[in-house]
Amino acid sequence: MKLYHQPRTRSARVRWMLGELGLASQTEIQEVNVFVGEGRKPEYLAIHPHGFVPALEDDGGVLLESSAICLYLVDRYGDGKLAPTPGTFARGKYYEWMVYIPATVDPCLETIMFHTAFLPESHRIPVLVERAKKNWSKKIQPRLSSALERGPWLLGDEFTAADVILGSALAWARVAGVLEDAPPIGAYMERITARPAFQEAYAA
Repeated sequence: MKLYHQPRTRSARVRWMLGELGLASQTEIQEVNVFVGEGRKPEYLAIHPHGFVPALEDDGGVLLESSAICLYLVDRYGDGKLAPTPGTFARGKYYEWMVYIPATVDPCLETIMFHTAFLPESHRIPVLVERAKKNWSKKIQPRLSSALERGPWLLGDEFTAADVILGSALAWARVAGVLEDAPPIGAYMERITARPAFQEAYAA
């Protein structure tokens, strides 16, 4: 197995997932510094047509998209752990969160980060930051806070791959300066950041 990875990107959540499954030592990590253009090299574009990370090679094929990769890893290597039982309503909620975070939460945070830190100052658009911060504070964070009140984990008593996706997004929100560490989110992040697999994945 081989993970194409760049620290401080969404590929860190895949590296975290590999750790939770005990697969980290069996996985080759190939860093692709997308911040300096390595993702645009022809040899990498043959792996990921958009030049992004993560990409995972396994069983003779390549998988893209962090949530899809985590779903695959849990189904193939989780031995029934880290996900609710297939066919149950809890499994449906698990899918919901695995889609909602990359579809709704990540783009909001990405807008804030790009227009406050990543882009050259001349390319930043403050009004986009204002809109994204309003969306975060008025809609997204309240929804996450409400879901985590049932804790200790996103789906209740059991830690799942959905916590990997959410925990990584909240870590990003903390870097972006928009995360309110009041309960229940603050306590949730204490549990997340205490996990050895999280610490290893985010050490770089």
